[in-house]
Amino acid sequence: MQLEVFEAAMFGDDDVFFATALAWLQRDIAFDGLLWGTRETGAALPWNLTRVHGRPATMALDHGRIATFDPVTLRATAAPDEVHALTTGLICADAAAALAFWHRYDTRQLMILAKPDQTDRAVEMLGVLRASDEPFTGEQRRAMRHAAQAILLAQQLRAARAARATAPPASPATTTEPLTEREMAVAQAYADGRSVKEVARLMDVSASTVQCHLARVYRKLGVHSKIALRKVLRDRRRRARA
Repeated sequence: MQLEVFEAAMFGDDDVFFATALAWLQRDIAFDGLLWGTRETGAALPWNLTRVHGRPATMALDHGRIATFDPVTLRATAAPDEVHALTTGLICADAAAALAFWHRYDTRQLMILAKPDQTDRAVEMLGVLRASDEPFTGEQRRAMRHAAQAILLAQQLRAARAARATAPPASPATTTEPLTEREMAVAQAYADGRSVKEVARLMDVSASTVQCHLARVYRKLGVHSKIALRKVLRDRRRRARA
């Protein structure tokens, strides 16, 4: 399923990518709603960058109004790449506006995972929602960790690809051999701090395949370490956004 998600991120439109990601989550986790979006660090969650499933579309706009003080959002962004399974009545007990928001949109239980982008200027968050009081199980948390991390990584690669497509062409003096889509996916996952084995598991390929991709990435970018790779990828994204 990982490959389907990455292929949808690279080649499908927004609706196809969203539907593919949703299908993966629904395969292993029982939930009745989903909230997925990006917020700039220290800012409210922009409603127009948010997707909602199983709840009214107004949930996106309303969440943007509470995101800066919502205990759920703050918990997720304080410990990114961790799965947080939360009971809204408990975590929002001292935040009346946040509690009212979650209960207005029939959310008693939720699991949320956040992931910072390579520039650390934005955080992508994916949360699955339940109207019932039934807590998420440990098995469902493990499924969420695997699926959500891959989905949010695919979303960041999708955003990076779109930025490259609209960026001005590089001058001949700075042009390097371009990375393939698969090489870029491996490079981003590895630079994000994962081991070769973790990248292989995330991408559903063998460790030796990941090592081959990384060897080509290092050669094409002229780097020799993960730190250098991370810097090159970060600089590329900043230039593309400038």
